[in-house]
Amino acid sequence: MNLGVEMREQFPVTRRYKYLNHAAISPPPLFVLEEAERYLRNVSELGTEEVNRIEEDDFRSMREDVAKLIGASWDEVAFVPNTSYGFNFIVHGLDWREGDNVVTDSLEFPTVVFPWLKLKRKVEVRIVKPNVETFEDSVLSHVDSRTRVVAVSHVGFNTGLVVDVKRLAREAHSQGALIVVDVIQSVGAVNVDVREMEADFAVAGGYKWLMSPQGSGFIYVRKGLLGDPPFYGWRTSKNFESYDATNFEIESGPRRLEPGTIDVAANLAMARAARFIKENSSEVLQAVNDLSGYANRRAQEEGLEVVTPMRKRAGITVVMAPKNSELSRHMLANGVVVSPRGGGIRISTHFYNTRGEVDEAVRLISQWVRRSGQ
Repeated sequence: MNLGVEMREQFPVTRRYKYLNHAAISPPPLFVLEEAERYLRNVSELGTEEVNRIEEDDFRSMREDVAKLIGASWDEVAFVPNTSYGFNFIVHGLDWREGDNVVTDSLEFPTVVFPWLKLKRKVEVRIVKPNVETFEDSVLSHVDSRTRVVAVSHVGFNTGLVVDVKRLAREAHSQGALIVVDVIQSVGAVNVDVREMEADFAVAGGYKWLMSPQGSGFIYVRKGLLGDPPFYGWRTSKNFESYDATNFEIESGPRRLEPGTIDVAANLAMARAARFIKENSSEVLQAVNDLSGYANRRAQEEGLEVVTPMRKRAGITVVMAPKNSELSRHMLANGVVVSPRGGGIRISTHFYNTRGEVDEAVRLISQWVRRSGQ
């Protein structure tokens, strides 16, 4: 049986909606939800005994689940509450010199751009205005010997474009710069291998394609970077369980990047989801690719303008439409959940969606565009 068909009952949202909005929020499947619920129930019954049991390996098993999915080592993975936190950790963790610059672009989700603006008194933030066809060329044309960081998304949230991160990384590294990648729209939808793409940092919240609760997330930090983190907390200390405020030595492992208590339940759920996706990666990623390709073709067959390039896509398909916010509400009223993004409607299909659901979304968009006279 097809994995999507087999697992569809794990997603109660399908009983109410044609849910094509995973680039915004993925409803956690029941087996992921149960991972968080089990922990919370056990804490309710056992208190610190359950907390200590889960934390006894310093979350190594959870880190391993995420690390295996992204091609990293477990000691390069720390947990963060969201992507914005992870980016700020990097912004404030690097050493900056007067005259340094950061290169990013106008197509990014604000999380990728705004944190760098905190440095504007000392660092130039170059916000490139690229187009989908020549994205990498546009970004690289602004990289020079004073570039300290190139910050991009692996997959564009409002275009669906899959960026050639490896090309950007190699050019950045040749200039002595680091590359920071937002992988929230790629991990769980396409193959993400931080070593292959030569990323220095990668950050993602878990609540999109990883199908995990809000409050879950991870940061990948290549070995040798951020040895002295920008923020200290009780868990930053090597001997944190001594509870001695007069004795501080920086932890060398990934816990140094977690200054305080993490959301254990949410990240247990994310680790479970990461394990599922890794174990079923060929089927999950192929289904995401097939469905986004189908959405792209169906929209074009209806004469609609598609922003997302067919050959450089992940799970997102952006279709141009007027009054897109109004259209998304109209689609919701007809049982189809999407988002208004990029001047149109963003369809984002996960592995358990169906072609019939895509057909209905495209039909509603096409009908709307025709009525609008476009």
